[in-house]
Amino acid sequence: MRALRQVIGSAAAALVVVAVAPSWPAAASAARPDVPVAPGVVLINQPARSVCAGHKFRVGVWFQQFSGGSRAYRIAISGPRHRRFFYRHGLAPASRWRFWRVTAGRAGQYRVRYSGHRPGSARWTTYLAITRARRC
Repeated sequence: MRALRQVIGSAAAALVVVAVAPSWPAAASAARPDVPVAPGVVLINQPARSVCAGHKFRVGVWFQQFSGGSRAYRIAISGPRHRRFFYRHGLAPASRWRFWRVTAGRAGQYRVRYSGHRPGSARWTTYLAITRARRC
């Protein structure tokens, strides 16, 4: 819990509690009112919206143990040249956040794709986050 408070305190704007489960954040469900909202299973760290080229941004996962469901996740990041250069998969840890620091090597748009299972399903559900690297 202390680690979660540190993450929230240090990067309050960067942390988003998103379910890699039945539905996505309120913005997605507002656009599609027919999608039910459900408790989170795998929580993700929303990367920064904008960074300087050559600097790092952070992605991460944490399993919310009391919610149940699958701990499986996939993270894939594509750069400005539309090529995937970062990929991680596995089971999200329940005891702490698992973070990776990814370098935005050049100016442009980086697509961060988080994927996870819906409860009771073997299908992958994907959430897309965009980070823009600019010259500073």
